[in-house]
Amino acid sequence: MRDLLHFIPCVAMCLIGCTPPSVTAPPALPAGRILAEAFKPVPSIINVPVEIRTHALEQMINEQLPPLLFESDTMTVGVMKNVKVKVWKGDSIRLSLQGDRLNYRIPIRIWMQFSFSVGAFSVSHTEYQDVEAGIALKFRSRLFVKNDWKAVTMTESDGYDWTTDPVVKVRFVTIPVKPLADFILSRQHKKFGEIVDKGVSSMLDIKKLLHPLWVQIQKPIRLAEYPPLWLRLTPRSVSMTQLAGNGRMITSSVGITSVAETFFGKEPVCTPKDSLPDFVIPGRVDSSFVLNLYSEITYANASELLRSYLQGRSFTSGRKEVIVQDIEIYGLEGYAVVSIDFAGSFKGKVYVIGRTRYDAQKSTISIEELDFDVSTKNALHNTAEWLFHGVIIDKVKPYLSFPLREKMLESQLMVQKMLCNSKLMKNVYVNGFIDSLSIGDVRVTDRALQAVVLSRGSLFLNIRE
Repeated sequence: MRDLLHFIPCVAMCLIGCTPPSVTAPPALPAGRILAEAFKPVPSIINVPVEIRTHALEQMINEQLPPLLFESDTMTVGVMKNVKVKVWKGDSIRLSLQGDRLNYRIPIRIWMQFSFSVGAFSVSHTEYQDVEAGIALKFRSRLFVKNDWKAVTMTESDGYDWTTDPVVKVRFVTIPVKPLADFILSRQHKKFGEIVDKGVSSMLDIKKLLHPLWVQIQKPIRLAEYPPLWLRLTPRSVSMTQLAGNGRMITSSVGITSVAETFFGKEPVCTPKDSLPDFVIPGRVDSSFVLNLYSEITYANASELLRSYLQGRSFTSGRKEVIVQDIEIYGLEGYAVVSIDFAGSFKGKVYVIGRTRYDAQKSTISIEELDFDVSTKNALHNTAEWLFHGVIIDKVKPYLSFPLREKMLESQLMVQKMLCNSKLMKNVYVNGFIDSLSIGDVRVTDRALQAVVLSRGSLFLNIRE
């Protein structure tokens, strides 16, 4: 009986030793783990040069100005009373710009009819004589846009130029016409100012000009068909320099501060803002642009690469041997998890977890700080401590490095092609260049090992007539 009792534990120990230990529990992340800080995409500025030719404003003002500007039958001109006067618009109004000053010249034609009595031998009669004179009224306006996008002008008189002799002769009387010109200028100043202000506010409606662009750029832009590559712009604020000009062109520069990101796969979700916000006046015009270019190695591709290296491989330690049946990689709460199925002296699935790192010299994403997950570690302690002493990690670690340079260059070429005079919408074209690449972050997403490549350069959206 004593011998039988001694035999049973020995048999039990033999049976346990002959059965390959296994681990089947799902991965458990380390207790008290510190979550990696979420990457915040780098915002940048999209420059939108605004150019408006003055001919459209000229045309509108000319259409707003009636042919007959003023008339009277009771004017006093010099020594002559009850002079009939009519004032017409002459040639087309011309505009020019110098800085924020809008100068315009309004040619006008003055018709006057003088009456006088002629008598002889106690008989008199009234005669009339028509004369004409020409002047060009001059005005200047300070042109600016308030931060609610309303263009306004502050108009003041800048005198006038004579286009004919400033005096007229009626029979033997010489009459200076300057007082009449001064009177007309004083009467028409407010009227002309109102017409110009109306034309400026209508033609220089920057908000109306930019709104379609503001809405359009928030829609994801497909850069490539296969693999699907999308560009998403998320505007945050708008700045604008004040309007200025030189000759026949009104110019400004609008800067849309936004986050520019690229995405592989399905079209990214966006929540567009319809209303164009009030703008701020920048201290300086910034032409720098940063594209957050997400370069990915999908878990499917990474797993396939690992299988090509490790599937069927055997690891030994003394007389113990394990064979890799399958291997897979995926993400879990910011960690990279490597799942390995073994057969042999150890049978089952183990989990190795780690953090992603970027090697700038090799342009690779690697998984570092490797360790077994908690459940695997506990099971190995209990059943196969020899495997816990670094054999698996040391054998697998050299293969957990994935090249990124080719994907980065491929993505850069796609983006650079998109930046070369591509039509974004009617009359709006994208132009720019990428002059440098750097890594902003590497992270684990739900579908891939991902590197955030910061592509720096310049980006302009040109609005063409």
